[in-house]
Amino acid sequence: MNHLERTDLKDKKVGLRVDLNVPIENGEILSHERLSAALPSILYILKRTKKLCVITHLGRPKEGEFDIDLSVLPIKKWFEKRLNEEIDLINNFENIPDNVCFMENIRFFNGENDNDKNLSEQIAKAFDVYVMDAFATAHRAAASTLGAIKFSKNACSGLLFSEEIKNLESALKENKQILSIVGGSKISTKLKVIHNLLPNSSAIVVGGGIANTFLKAAGNSIGKSIVEDDMLDKAKELLSTNKIVLPKHVYVAETPQSNKVDLIPIEDVPENQMILDIELNENKISQNEEYIIWNGPLGIFEIDKFSNGTKQLIAFLENSKSKVIAGGGETLFAINKFSDTSKFHYVSTAGGAFLEYLSGNNLPSIEALRLK
Repeated sequence: MNHLERTDLKDKKVGLRVDLNVPIENGEILSHERLSAALPSILYILKRTKKLCVITHLGRPKEGEFDIDLSVLPIKKWFEKRLNEEIDLINNFENIPDNVCFMENIRFFNGENDNDKNLSEQIAKAFDVYVMDAFATAHRAAASTLGAIKFSKNACSGLLFSEEIKNLESALKENKQILSIVGGSKISTKLKVIHNLLPNSSAIVVGGGIANTFLKAAGNSIGKSIVEDDMLDKAKELLSTNKIVLPKHVYVAETPQSNKVDLIPIEDVPENQMILDIELNENKISQNEEYIIWNGPLGIFEIDKFSNGTKQLIAFLENSKSKVIAGGGETLFAINKFSDTSKFHYVSTAGGAFLEYLSGNNLPSIEALRLK
């Protein structure tokens, strides 16, 4: 795979695909995490050429139609302040200026989502070098994330993209023992992740609704908790590996809105109660692994009374001697709420792509870059 740091950029016209898909309300950006993550590649390129066009998507607009609420204008203004220079906002690939500019939301363009050949070629031909730095979209076969790479005469991975792959590859190398922590609401959405992590994991700690299904499969009463009954056989199969770590104590309430919350042994869950958080079963967790991979909260952490398990996990990870790699939208949200990304070895800004990589699936952007 060709990397940005090994690519000649001097006086070249560069297209940089990043993921700046952030929440915006009334023109105000509510989260700067992804914008800050894109800065290193932008600054690296600008030291070598001023002919830079930044390309991103925002939200899910209807293709072919302009939507002012999903314009990248607020993002462009954020970067103008950080770079201390004016940035053009353009809306076509035919006459790109020889200075820093932002392309309007790429999802406004017909053919983006379908990886249209004409749009892909149009993007590729507009630049001397095409840089893919949007790892969070690497699992999507779109014109700007796959087609443009294929048709580009010189495509490479950006600094963030390369960093994501380097950290994930180092943790998932064959014959390396890791501790895996998988939370979330459904086994069905994380089944491939668990299966792929299983061979190299000393243990897989489960939380959230996923833990409920495992607990029921193990013969426990879980009251009226969320559960996937159609996944019980799969859960039993995974339990037979003796690598799945279940909680011993859980937080229960009649509903998420209830004021009364109890921490009880898993054997004592009443029929009219729901498991909404767990206590981390640290006695079952080895602390000798070089890496810990974490995806998904252990409870409904957005509600304070059900955030104890996730906060306990974060404290455990902060004090661990292992290299902690965390990723996923809710995981990042939890870290920002209760801790700081700087306290972890690596925190991915990707959601779906992080999961796809952990599942062992080939990501279209990565495969396309490896052919360049």
